[in-house]
Amino acid sequence: MTAQERRTALAAKIAEELDLHPLQVIAPESKMRRFHWDATPLDAKEIKDTIWHDIGQMGGKLEKEVFFDKKRFETLFHQRVKSSRRNKSSDDDAGGAGGAQKRKGRKKKIPKKVTVELIESRRSYNVDITLSRFKMSYSDMVQAVLDLDESKMGLEGVLRLISAFPSKEEMKTVSQYAGDPSILGKVEQFFLTMTSVPGLHLRLRNFRFLLEFSQTAPKVEAMLKGVIESCKALMTDKHLMFLLRLMLYCGIYLNAGTAKGHTFGFRLTSLNKFQSLKSTDRKTTLLHYIVTRVNRYYYHRKDHSGGRLSPNTSIEEEDAKTAESKEGTRGFLEEVRSLVRKSSRVEMAYVESEIKQLSQSISLLKISINEAVKTGHTYPEKVTEFCSYAEERHRALSKDLYTAHREFGETCRYFGEKEATWEEFFATWDSFFTEFQRAEHDVKRNILNARRLRRKQEYEAQRKRAKRDRERRQQQSRGKLRGGSSQSLRISEMVGGDALASELMNEAFDKL
Repeated sequence: MTAQERRTALAAKIAEELDLHPLQVIAPESKMRRFHWDATPLDAKEIKDTIWHDIGQMGGKLEKEVFFDKKRFETLFHQRVKSSRRNKSSDDDAGGAGGAQKRKGRKKKIPKKVTVELIESRRSYNVDITLSRFKMSYSDMVQAVLDLDESKMGLEGVLRLISAFPSKEEMKTVSQYAGDPSILGKVEQFFLTMTSVPGLHLRLRNFRFLLEFSQTAPKVEAMLKGVIESCKALMTDKHLMFLLRLMLYCGIYLNAGTAKGHTFGFRLTSLNKFQSLKSTDRKTTLLHYIVTRVNRYYYHRKDHSGGRLSPNTSIEEEDAKTAESKEGTRGFLEEVRSLVRKSSRVEMAYVESEIKQLSQSISLLKISINEAVKTGHTYPEKVTEFCSYAEERHRALSKDLYTAHREFGETCRYFGEKEATWEEFFATWDSFFTEFQRAEHDVKRNILNARRLRRKQEYEAQRKRAKRDRERRQQQSRGKLRGGSSQSLRISEMVGGDALASELMNEAFDKL
């Protein structure tokens, strides 16, 4: 038994075990170009309960649904008997242009009043710039943080204050100063004010969490909802299943008679390879051809034609009719495409870390509320209410995270893939949908351009025919005029000839 016979027998066994339609035996008349895709192994475990299992159970002939023209397909993607490639050489001229950077002259420092500076100059300079943006005194800053007053200090101000807040070493340096505080620099006085209230840095962090929660929680929730919806859309979209079925058929057709042609499916890593395979004449790709078949199927499904191809209509004319239709393929994959594009920008690690950070921040806030009673700087009542609300939202987000992981795992298994990160999985689909959309535009533009060129040629031919007809009519009219004068001349000649003949006859009779 040959290797191909063993593969055929194994495919038949799997089809019987999983209740699939047997693999169609394809025997192209021409030798086809090989399509190096990642075919799913002939293993029942790899196929069971996947999208390829569902596709394999579909009845009906795909060729009739998409008007698959085998001769045209083989013409586009057959192997060349002889290939002559010209060696192209290109010289890249690399040129670099360098420019000298101008040094900015330092401004002369204006003499200042003698002050005591304890903080390193660069750090002091940066803090001084940050403090200049606040339009309040240092004591008012402290009071706004203690009261968690959003009207006096927003999120931007809190973030600035955190960046300028003194470190432990800086607080120790300022606290050890025993001189006159009035001669300290602005930054040193700010640090001294911040160290006067114990636990102020922790309260500042809680203030930040309080302000950011209204932005972070909805953002994370939207990301999780998007991932869940994308997974469901990929698993249930009928148009996508039809497209994968057509792509599988084309791949099997190209690899007929080889090991890669005996398969019930392919890996998602092969999605972008359909764009890479060019036709024999290098004018189109396998993906562009698939788009034309999708257009035909989708147009006849939505249009009134009932899916029947007119026997007097060429394939090019039908494609042009499809491209010029009002519907076209608009909306064919639009819903799943938009969902996947948003999900491809969601990083799984970021979502998990944000939810974990929310849990830690809530716990820290609860501890701070209890500890603040000892220091006398109690938290406002609204913070206690916010803490209960944040815990409820965190439980909902944790539940959504669990659902997203579950749906994502089921989606990966449905497509026969191993679980990866969200962004990797959805980025593969987003890249393919982008290429498919670009191919849709290319196909429509090429067909419409061909139609315009054909109309232009028909117009030019019609114009030339009209010109020839006009010239022929003019010649005929001129011929009629010339014909009238010559006819009168011939009549006169005939009349003159008869008279001469009669005279000659008379003379002859006279001689007799």
